Amino acid sequence: MPLSLRLQTIYDMVDQSAVADIGSDHGKLIIELAKNGVATEAFAVENKKGPYEKLCQEIEKAGLMDKIVPLYSDGLSDLPSYVGTLIIAGMGGDNIIKILEDHPEKVHHVQHIIVDAHTKTREVRKYICEHGFIIDQEKMVEEDGKYYEIVKFIRSESIYYDEDDYEYGPILRKEKGLLFIQKYEERINEINALIALETLPASRLSSLQEEKTRLENMIK
Repeated sequence: MPLSLRLQTIYDMVDQSAVADIGSDHGKLIIELAKNGVATEAFAVENKKGPYEKLCQEIEKAGLMDKIVPLYSDGLSDLPSYVGTLIIAGMGGDNIIKILEDHPEKVHHVQHIIVDAHTKTREVRKYICEHGFIIDQEKMVEEDGKYYEIVKFIRSESIYYDEDDYEYGPILRKEKGLLFIQKYEERINEINALIALETLPASRLSSLQEEKTRLENMIK
């Protein structure tokens, strides 16, 4: 089965290295990375019994038990210290930050972190950039009517990001791709519909109008 657009986008960001996929689900991504030699060593982490058992079955079916180590554990706790790339995808931003916070010693030698946060992408960008990384790549994809921002961080000396960089992505808002513009045009339309109700408190109305102006300036 081919990877979904979202997973293929993540795959294309991975450098050849020892790779850990945190929250691997059925292992489609890590299987492709190991099969094609992108992951020189591969670790697939699941903390739920059912998905972990399914993950093991899929790895065995692919004939990759000698190349992928499935781990029934929580976050980074059982990873070796030499993992070079972390993939943390398909979960909320609070979970991503907690996974990184819980085991800072495991992140010490990591060179690349690729995230696909389904909520609180702003907070994830800010947290990782404040802990020794910069944003190297950003891609927006749309699947099933939802927008996903996939961000690759690389270990580097810190550089300055403002709050709009954290909120909208420094690369995404510079490139202004079609999906980026489409996403925020839709948001502007939502704001217009809310303003038209004429039942909002003044503080909420002012906040929406400020957001609308900011978005209009950003995408033009």
